[in-house]
Amino acid sequence: MRRICITHPGLGSGGSEACAMALLEMFQGSYETTLVTGAPFDCGRLNRAYNSHVAPDRVKVLQAPTPAVLRHGGAGAALRGAFFERFVKSIRSDLDLCISSYNFVDFGRPAIQFIGDFIWDDEVRLAYDPVRPGLRGLIQSRNPARWAYLAAANLIRGGRRDMRVFTRDVVVANSRWSADMLARRYGIPSRVIYPPVYAPPRAADSNRLADFVFLGRIVPEKRVLQAIDVLGRVRGKGHAVKLHVIGPLDESIYCDQVRAKVRDCSDWVRLHGGIYGGEKFAELGRCAFGLHMRQREPFGIAVAEMVKMGVVPFVPAGSAPHEIVDDDRLAFRDDDHAVEVIDRVLRDDAELADIRAKLARRAGDFSTERFVGETRKVFEETWGPFGASSAAAVS
Repeated sequence: MRRICITHPGLGSGGSEACAMALLEMFQGSYETTLVTGAPFDCGRLNRAYNSHVAPDRVKVLQAPTPAVLRHGGAGAALRGAFFERFVKSIRSDLDLCISSYNFVDFGRPAIQFIGDFIWDDEVRLAYDPVRPGLRGLIQSRNPARWAYLAAANLIRGGRRDMRVFTRDVVVANSRWSADMLARRYGIPSRVIYPPVYAPPRAADSNRLADFVFLGRIVPEKRVLQAIDVLGRVRGKGHAVKLHVIGPLDESIYCDQVRAKVRDCSDWVRLHGGIYGGEKFAELGRCAFGLHMRQREPFGIAVAEMVKMGVVPFVPAGSAPHEIVDDDRLAFRDDDHAVEVIDRVLRDDAELADIRAKLARRAGDFSTERFVGETRKVFEETWGPFGASSAAAVS
């Protein structure tokens, strides 16, 4: 059996984890499959979250050694990534094919790279996302502390990353927006494969409340506070809508600000915290509308989940969430325009019915089956027949 390695640095609860689990399920059994991760692998939790069927006894798991102070999230992603990449390079000679399920990893040899976001690109991140408060924000800002921090990461990694090495790889972008960014900034060609998105059968529209749902991490770049403000103004136009905020909270300054804002609007905003699986989908099945506020996003799995569940999501124009809904009637330029767009759709039942019909047709573009089929084509075009023992090793 050929030996295949699939890497993911964290395995939390986002779109890249869905990609990792689909890849593991796809390759287990046909190849000697190894998962390299920087965190413990809770296979049962991830199978439940993504409706995958990864068998723990058919996947070898290696956890990259990381200093204890960096193991538990928060600040230090670049340092964790450097330790992770150094470990992956150390085992490359034992592998026939390396696949990164989340962003670029320099394996020291040609590989397949699935791009999830641009958190590793300071210019892109600072152009599109607000700097977080506290220590993490200090480390992410352009200042001598940031430069020293990145220098330490490069020292651990074994040198500064040269993006030109990835032009030899097969690069898979998670949206046309991401593919355009890769081409413009780095001259790296890529093909687009939407991530696998699981959702149970959609609920009937007639059983839904005219409520909104916000789904995602409670962090500044998701603009939760602004979502509450926008819907408060929509309510001022005569729409008695309510908002359900679903996403994990921590003890950060920003989460405290969100909690305080929700208390001020407790008559129409409910903060659910992090709910998952059936509980999350049940809530999506009860809500008619969604609001997504991150202004530039490489994909947006929460938006795709809404589409598959029959929720009508309003999204910022100009990035992948707009690409997901594929309907200009749901896209807004800024917060003022968001109020206008939502108000207009809520007042026109005929237009809303047409939007729902179009979204229902769009939902099939984000299936696990489609992801696996298109990924298999990438594999076969590059390395030969899928599952064949004679598949060529990467040179």
